Amino acid sequence: MRELAVGVVGAGWMATDYHIPAFTNHPQTRVVAVAERDADRRQAVAAEQSLQGYPDTAAMLSAHDLDIVSICTPPSTHEEIFLDAVEAGCHVLCEKPLALTAASARRMATVAEDAGVVTQVGYLHRYYRNYERAMKLLANGLLGELVEVSVAHHSAPPSVGWYYDPALSGGGVARDLFPHTLDVLFEVFDEAPELTAANVRHLRDRGVEDAARVSLDFDGVPVDLSTTWTQTEGVSRVLVVGTDGWLEFDSMTLQGDVHGRPFEFQQGESAMVDIGVATLFPANDEDAHSARIHDFADHAAGGDPETAAPARRGVAVAEIIDAVYDRCDVGWRAEA
Repeated sequence: MRELAVGVVGAGWMATDYHIPAFTNHPQTRVVAVAERDADRRQAVAAEQSLQGYPDTAAMLSAHDLDIVSICTPPSTHEEIFLDAVEAGCHVLCEKPLALTAASARRMATVAEDAGVVTQVGYLHRYYRNYERAMKLLANGLLGELVEVSVAHHSAPPSVGWYYDPALSGGGVARDLFPHTLDVLFEVFDEAPELTAANVRHLRDRGVEDAARVSLDFDGVPVDLSTTWTQTEGVSRVLVVGTDGWLEFDSMTLQGDVHGRPFEFQQGESAMVDIGVATLFPANDEDAHSARIHDFADHAAGGDPETAAPARRGVAVAEIIDAVYDRCDVGWRAEA
């Protein structure tokens, strides 16, 4: 079986730390080129990774017969790169958020579906083993009827300046962090929610919001989300309460109770030893970033467009975030 040729657009840390290594380590893909407008960065990464470097996507697509384009650039560039890649017949992995607006995301999804290419938005949380195990528990109905869900996702402020420019980012912390959680919620509920309340705040002197809180209604189940950019190590904690039990989880720990029986997992693994005063879990080499990229590569190699989060999922996520900004009447909304 032939290797799929991959071109990566953007040579920042997302590309060098995750996309290039993961595609390189996949048995059916090979990274051959990188497109980066910053000449110094382009030359350095191309030399370090033994790749051909190009100043833009068009030049890269003209020089190579690529099978996959992986997009690691600011959101304002996603639509143009995505459409160029699809026109060239490439499968596309695009970092979140898919686009600046839901209208843009819809254009991208429609073109990709018409072309029959494989797409995936780079959501991460679903690939943590605790999240996978939690979603299986929920899919099996072990918590009974769901009563409520709450999510707290707080992270250190981004170090890259474009995050704070709405023309480049499409928004602040809501556009940045809500997508991971919304992707998981759409997997759990498999339907679009009603937005019942929304609030965004400016905790620092930035061009976009750095705190957001929303309330959603998934067919009668209330879901509350809160997120901030704060000086913290980072926390993304989910609490789900049902009529027959509860569970609470993040990337490291999953614990809960079903029908009066408590349980605990560490990174998806049950305890090796539990002697009451100490609980020992097996060593874990979890790599959710590689897992999501390899999942996409598997689908691309097999020509299967039903990835975990195709472009159409990016549309659903963008519609919720657009609704949040509409409700809060922010003044910097991107044009559709």
